[in-house]
Amino acid sequence: MRNLLVYYSHYGNTAFVASEFQVALEKKGQTDMFELEYKGSKPGLLPRTFYRFFPSQVPLAPVPFDCGQYDLICLGIPVWGGRPSAPVSKYLSLCHNIDNKRIICFLVYSIEASARTCFNYVKRSLEKNGRPRIILEAFVPWQKVQDKEFLEKAISEVVEKACNA
Repeated sequence: MRNLLVYYSHYGNTAFVASEFQVALEKKGQTDMFELEYKGSKPGLLPRTFYRFFPSQVPLAPVPFDCGQYDLICLGIPVWGGRPSAPVSKYLSLCHNIDNKRIICFLVYSIEASARTCFNYVKRSLEKNGRPRIILEAFVPWQKVQDKEFLEKAISEVVEKACNA
C-alpha cells in the first residue's frame, strides 16, 4: 500500500500529529510525507488573513497534487475559525486523481464545533475533485496533542478503518 501524508502546521501541533500518523502509516506501506509551506518565509497576520479569503493566492512550495499513485491520502489540517488554514484550502482545490481513494483527514482544533464545520468543508472540497472511496476524520483537540495514549488510539482506529474500507 502506498500512502501520501500532506499537512500544514503553523505552531507545530499538526506537525507533531503528522509524525505520529507517519509511524502508523509506515506499518501499512510506504508513506510519502510533505509539509505544505509558503514559498519564501511564513507571512505575517495580515497576509495570512488575506489568504484566508483568497486561498488561491497562497504561494505554495511544490508538493504533489496528483494523488493517482497513492492508495491512501492523509491530510493534516489545523482548524482556524471553522475552516482549514489557507495552504490546506489551496491544496484541496488543486489535488486530483482521488477517485476511489481512501482519505483520512486529521483536524487539530480548539473548538470541536469549529472542527466539525471544517471537516464538512474539507469533505465537500474533496468531493468536488472526484469520488473518493471513503473520507474519514480524526479529531485531535490541541490539548491532547501530546497525550500519547489518546493519539495512539485515535490514529490506530482511523488507520485500521481506512485500510479495511
